[in-house]
Amino acid sequence: MLDDLVSTLQRLADVLQTQRTLGAALASIAEAATTSVPGCDAATIAISIAGRPATAAMTGTVALELDLVQYDVDDGPCLTSFRTADALRLDLYEQGDAFPHVSIAARRLGVRAVLSMPAIWGSETIATLNLYSRGGPFDESAETVAAVLATQVAIAVSRSPEFAAARAVVEQAQRETDDQSQIAMATGLLISSQDCTREQAEGLLRQAAADDAQTILQIAQRIIEQHDTTR
Repeated sequence: MLDDLVSTLQRLADVLQTQRTLGAALASIAEAATTSVPGCDAATIAISIAGRPATAAMTGTVALELDLVQYDVDDGPCLTSFRTADALRLDLYEQGDAFPHVSIAARRLGVRAVLSMPAIWGSETIATLNLYSRGGPFDESAETVAAVLATQVAIAVSRSPEFAAARAVVEQAQRETDDQSQIAMATGLLISSQDCTREQAEGLLRQAAADDAQTILQIAQRIIEQHDTTR
């Protein structure tokens, strides 16, 4: 098995060098999983978008359907692996009670087992490799190979300009949300301490920002800090 894995990884490395998009690179890794992981009949790769996984590559509609069931109920092996950063190997026939919605869908689709492996970059789970088997439960050797492929997923995602751009947009949106939360908090503190209306409190923030040549956010942060130190 080791020789087969090495050969697969060598071919995969050659393929990844020629791929121009993240989607194509992930599709190649998913396909490699179906040929190199013992018992794997179908695979998906879900990447983190705004802190939640979304399927970015698949080798069959059965695998995609099982991913979508998990997204719909916000629970399942893929989501658990994503949230805990731990591998999850499950026999859905014998351990189906753990994720009943997924187990029911799997039986309908003829899938027996699932193996979800986190793709970790630094301290963050940035994707999961999700493998499905019709024949039986995955064994430890399957988990070993899946871990190697998950590392390739992490490398492909982390090097992708598309992913970096998407993350930058998400992070900027999160910063803007956080900034607005701080301004809203400072406005509430002014309403309480100055016994004024919201419009008057917002006017006080704008006036203080103009007087001190600072942004409204900086004034809001100063008000919050003062409030915290005087409590």
